[in-house]
Amino acid sequence: MLPRNIIFDLGGVLLDLNVQGMLEGFASVGLDSRAFLAKDDSEGATPVCEGMSMGKLLSDYQTGDISTEQLIDTILPQCNEGTTPSQLIDAWNRCIRTIPRERLLMVRSLREKGYRTFMLSNTNDLHWQHLLAHDFAQEGFSVDELFDRVFLSQEMHLAKPDPEIYRQVVCEIGAQAGECLFVDDARVNVDAAAREGLQTRWLDVKKEDILQLISGEMCA
Repeated sequence: MLPRNIIFDLGGVLLDLNVQGMLEGFASVGLDSRAFLAKDDSEGATPVCEGMSMGKLLSDYQTGDISTEQLIDTILPQCNEGTTPSQLIDAWNRCIRTIPRERLLMVRSLREKGYRTFMLSNTNDLHWQHLLAHDFAQEGFSVDELFDRVFLSQEMHLAKPDPEIYRQVVCEIGAQAGECLFVDDARVNVDAAAREGLQTRWLDVKKEDILQLISGEMCA
């Protein structure tokens, strides 16, 4: 059975990602994606998705150590001549597909059944503002309606899989670690949470959808 406290990852779990679109977006404005991403499975790596990790610039942005303005000021000179900040932002957000409505309905249904639902995401301000405007607002949804609390790396100045981020989340939820279920599509994040005592599920997005996983857990 599901624990009463369910902590969802965002990208890859609730949100469909488009890594290829992101790479194409960078290329469209003349950016080398290697400045932001690397295939790196080393211990302590900060994953974007399974098998893909962040470079330092993206990591600093995701943990709120640099602002959106600082990010744009840093990378705009690396773009094709004449690229505007708006074009750069559009390219940056091309990794975002959508949050299927059925997943939002699932989260709302869990809350209606008495579960406490949370989000823990390594994200950044540009992506988060895009999602607030285009995904969580659909059909009248709101973040407050769906989640008891949202934990964002950019606000916590921490990122998964740093063990401290799980400790802080559990503390602020006000539960014991073993009373929480954490769901993520990156094994390194799931393993780190398990070491902190959380119940965990790795979502293999090549084989399963979060709707299948949660449905199976509720029927167990």
